[in-house]
Amino acid sequence: MAKLNVRWSWVRTRIGPVLGAVLALLVLGGHAVQAAALADVEAEEFGLRGHNPNPALFSPQSHPYGFGMDTWAENWWRWELGIPAAENPLLSPTADCSVNQSGPVFFIPPVTVGSTNRVRNCTIEHGKAIAVLLSSVLNDYPCPDPTFQPAPGQSLFDFLLAGAVAGNGDIAEIDVTLDGQPLKDMLDYHFASERLMFFKGDLSLQSSVDSCITGNFQPAAVDAYLILFKPLRPGHHTIVRTIITTRGTVTGPTTTEIDVLPEH
Repeated sequence: MAKLNVRWSWVRTRIGPVLGAVLALLVLGGHAVQAAALADVEAEEFGLRGHNPNPALFSPQSHPYGFGMDTWAENWWRWELGIPAAENPLLSPTADCSVNQSGPVFFIPPVTVGSTNRVRNCTIEHGKAIAVLLSSVLNDYPCPDPTFQPAPGQSLFDFLLAGAVAGNGDIAEIDVTLDGQPLKDMLDYHFASERLMFFKGDLSLQSSVDSCITGNFQPAAVDAYLILFKPLRPGHHTIVRTIITTRGTVTGPTTTEIDVLPEH
């Protein structure tokens, strides 16, 4: 299990027999996705999906670029776990944010939490939506502990999802600002996998990020707080995040400085 709420912890486990089928990663790109993107952005901009208290964000009920918000949370993990350790932005605050980025959405890497406010800088192409994973747990299989397995009659998905939800269940408050302006109702941006998701992690991350990584496609379930910014105007933008748990633990603030390139 891997957890991110701008902090990381890991529990390594194993679940039962190997699944017989493996799904391919979603391919985020091409004309079909771009067509869906235009339709969905237009619907958001003109209010066709109902009231949105955060105009800068896609609403929780929306399907940006043809995919639900739960899928975008899963895709964030696919992106992050597929990057070799030597260039993975999770492991280095100065690593290039744009590594392995493709498609209409730019995934923001996490900011390491310390005793002071930490800052990460990213440069983003004009016209990209921006995915910020605020707090998330990925519960994956297989892992080393042979006793970690579903209860009799429990599906693998239900078992993995229950672990992910429980691991992310201590969030009491999330505060986010964009360019100094607070965003509203961040706890409404809470999503969970609706079915098993599959990812292919890079083996170089076994020792530093997730010892469950096999290097092959493997199943997982995700519970996440995710916000997806609509494409921002060219120029400099600042996103600041703070998380408070049910025990009163404060994580952050952490800051991401974003430079959106001019339109070509």
